[in-house]
Amino acid sequence: MAIIGLEKLYYAKLIKDDELGTEHDIPEYLAGVKEIKVTPKTSTEKLYAENQIWDQDTALDEIEVSINIADLTNEERAKLLGHTLATEGGVFAKEDDVAPYIALLYKANKRNHKARYQVLYKGKFELPEDSSKGKEGKTEYQTPQLKGIFQPLKFNKMWKWQVDEDDADCPADIGKQFFEQVTIPTKKIVTP
Repeated sequence: MAIIGLEKLYYAKLIKDDELGTEHDIPEYLAGVKEIKVTPKTSTEKLYAENQIWDQDTALDEIEVSINIADLTNEERAKLLGHTLATEGGVFAKEDDVAPYIALLYKANKRNHKARYQVLYKGKFELPEDSSKGKEGKTEYQTPQLKGIFQPLKFNKMWKWQVDEDDADCPADIGKQFFEQVTIPTKKIVTP
């Protein structure tokens, strides 16, 4: 079913990702999401033999993510970009700031009045552009856009989970529990 809307966006700082497991902070709400675009980049190498493609292999390179949001508070900028809150108010950025790895969780609306929930498990945002423009006789909203690169987890190579409310095995309380924590799904075992 086609997506017709987007209404919730959360982020959770990645605390641990190694061969033993993964752990995220409790997700925090980012108000005013307007658009999210997820663009996986792949690389395909082809082996030619006997005048034809003999074999090919495709590898996931990176996942580009861009988010347009109504506004970001200074506290959100500090948490997402590694900046520092100032005693005098506001936030300051330094040359050696390091953005933390985060997970993104969001809810999209489907045409059949059900929802699609998605998690991107590990990524960092880049410094956003900063511009302002005068009114020129009319109001033109200027909203921040965040861009980042996401990647698979080291723990299990997972980079995304998507679940629709109308999936057969979707938990009945998905709308309530989805944003309470970052869930790592398990493989369904189908017995013949």
